Amino acid sequence: MLEVFATSRAVRSFYDTFLDANTLLPKAITIAELEQKAVLVPHHALVDDDMRVLLMQEASRFTKFELLYIEREFFTFFEKLHLSVSFFEELSHEKVALDALLSADTYEHYAEHLEVLQTLLKHYKALLSKQALYDRITLPECYELNISYIRSLGAVRVHLEGFLSRFEVELLTQIAVLIPLHVNVTISAYNQKMVSLFAELGIILEQNNTYEINLSTKEILHVKPQNPFKQDTHVYGFSSRLAQMGYVQSAIAQFVEEGLNPEEIVVILPDERFAEVLRPFDTWHNLNFAMGISLKQSSFYQKLSAIEKAMRNDEIEDHLRIARLKIEPEIMVTCKEIWHQKVSPETAMNFFEKLLAFDLKEHQHPLFQEAFFAFTHFLKHAPALRFEQVTKLLLNRLAVLTQDDVRGGKVTVLGVLETRGVSYKGVIVLDFNDEFVPKRSQKDLFLSSAVRAHAGLPTKRDRENLQRYYYHQLFSRAQKIAIAYVKNETSMPSRFLDELGFNTTVMADEKALQPLLFELNASKTLYDQPFIDAPYDLKAFPLSATKLKTLLTCKRQFYFRYIARLKEAKMPSTKIDEQVIGLTLHKVLEDAICNEVLLDEKSLYAKLETLLKENNHHEVWGYFVDVWLQKLRPFMHNEIRRFDEGFRVFKKEFVHAVPYAGFILEGQIDRIDQKDDELFVIDYKSGKVPTTSERTLESTTDFQLVFYAYIASSLGTVGGVYYYDLKEGVLVPENFLEEKKALLHVKLQELSKPINGYELCEEIKHCRLCPYVQFCGREEQI
Repeated sequence: MLEVFATSRAVRSFYDTFLDANTLLPKAITIAELEQKAVLVPHHALVDDDMRVLLMQEASRFTKFELLYIEREFFTFFEKLHLSVSFFEELSHEKVALDALLSADTYEHYAEHLEVLQTLLKHYKALLSKQALYDRITLPECYELNISYIRSLGAVRVHLEGFLSRFEVELLTQIAVLIPLHVNVTISAYNQKMVSLFAELGIILEQNNTYEINLSTKEILHVKPQNPFKQDTHVYGFSSRLAQMGYVQSAIAQFVEEGLNPEEIVVILPDERFAEVLRPFDTWHNLNFAMGISLKQSSFYQKLSAIEKAMRNDEIEDHLRIARLKIEPEIMVTCKEIWHQKVSPETAMNFFEKLLAFDLKEHQHPLFQEAFFAFTHFLKHAPALRFEQVTKLLLNRLAVLTQDDVRGGKVTVLGVLETRGVSYKGVIVLDFNDEFVPKRSQKDLFLSSAVRAHAGLPTKRDRENLQRYYYHQLFSRAQKIAIAYVKNETSMPSRFLDELGFNTTVMADEKALQPLLFELNASKTLYDQPFIDAPYDLKAFPLSATKLKTLLTCKRQFYFRYIARLKEAKMPSTKIDEQVIGLTLHKVLEDAICNEVLLDEKSLYAKLETLLKENNHHEVWGYFVDVWLQKLRPFMHNEIRRFDEGFRVFKKEFVHAVPYAGFILEGQIDRIDQKDDELFVIDYKSGKVPTTSERTLESTTDFQLVFYAYIASSLGTVGGVYYYDLKEGVLVPENFLEEKKALLHVKLQELSKPINGYELCEEIKHCRLCPYVQFCGREEQI
């Protein structure tokens, strides 16, 4: 009898039971294999995934398609396509026509969308037929039974896990007419949909039992009650996903100590993408990642992806990525030449081959050779495509491919779907959180659960129960269970844990697990000495207001910045923040403000608009231009008024230094205006304007306008010093100028001798924005 299992892993597990037996092995295959061989579609070939994208996009060329809110632009359509495809596949395999959904939609909420989908599907089927192709959407309509193959099997036993679609029930029923077909199925609270399906066949099943059913005769052959949970279970919460890493190693060690073989232990990842985070922490190579290592980790994929991002976004980080991956300049030159052009298959594949050749090992890897061969075949039969489209399609093809994990780990890491039909004595599950368990489906995009239930389609509840069923089966077959979940402000444990009766109140001792991941050393700061012996004479160097403010705020920060000259680490970026806006506005105002444009507000507006638009930092810069042109309206109005009152621009971005009490005071003044015989100092502020009160005067560290007043006095009589609040368009005078002058004189007298020691500042609030906070070991205090 042919044994049919849900997964290839279940097939291997079945064969493992015969390792010590001296007998002929029974034949075993997967249910997918059975379905593939049991049906024929004469004179038609299975559509390629990439060709499906192109045909579906072609099928969407009708006016009403826009009602689905899916853009037809290639890359957007490419990302959204799977939603329509999975919806059509589900309808097809559940034997539900779109017309039936229209009648099920009582309130006609979806009528318009369903009519659009009906047209899309009609066009797509026509294109498939024209090309002599079929796919999983059309298979239930066009297949024929491969009768000779089915009869050659003799008899079949199918080990069911989860639900069957109506198409699968139809197929198995037809096979059962030709040959004896047995079905093994376990019924629990989470797969009651199977009870309904078998009831339609006249077979009544009850909960908490495992059955063997002869589908050919509709007889129940065996019934075995399921035992209630008696497992040794440990459930712990963690503050973050990363904190779970140590628990994996700890649980494995505990299970082995308690008598389990490593091969009998499995680590389940509800979110399989988390494997990329888990793998670097497997320092002892205990784990074998059954999902394989994605080709996304390959040098070729990362390089091609970096090129695609750089061509599409052209951001600083994209160019840094290109440099880090050491992509040759001629590669980028070639790419830029053909990126938006329609290219021949030979041109495209020559480019990819050249990029792949930089890594000899990958160039010879069978996975790449097979993928390139299949992709070349696809391109030869596809319509002419732009190179950017070809690149996206190849990246998509490679993204789903994996190479085997050959490091030799004995503990298997799986996604929950791969556990179907397999038993493990020790089960460890990470991320048992509400966002991952049960896994949410996107298939409800077009229909509500009410309409689905009315039409006989699986509802959201049905699909979530299917996920619960997989976990329930996994746990019921295990001896020991260890579950980890994240519990913090944004994550909560899955409610399924409560349904299973597991305790979710215990948080793990994360510090005790850290030694399993990291070498623990006594924490020490880079500059932990209380006294730094580095005498510095302020009089020997020019002194700016910023430099003085740093010294008065924190001597240790002054040491790092001006003596040790440690530069702040910043990632280059084209993102727009307040600093970028402020620098741009200063530059624009320097270039724009002159006596000629201050004659009327219209000329000033036009000049500012032109200069702001020329400083294009980002694709959304136009938005900031529009915002600031409105914000600057009061400023422009005030400028024209001041010009009418006789103020004239005297200096812009004036850089100068003047002696004062043995010091050299230096600064760069944004602007100096003149009226009659007096000078007026202006410092632009696009953000918050500094303010000083009588209460804060004695503790002030901001002497910027005082410095500017002394510097401007070298040019003539200073009539006033101001901050220019660009948001409000008003000049804010320094009301305590004379008091600050006196205070500055006192401060400088105190600093006239060389400074040394550079102790830490007393107020932690100054550390919040300090780039050197980690040097002082204060990052945990702020």
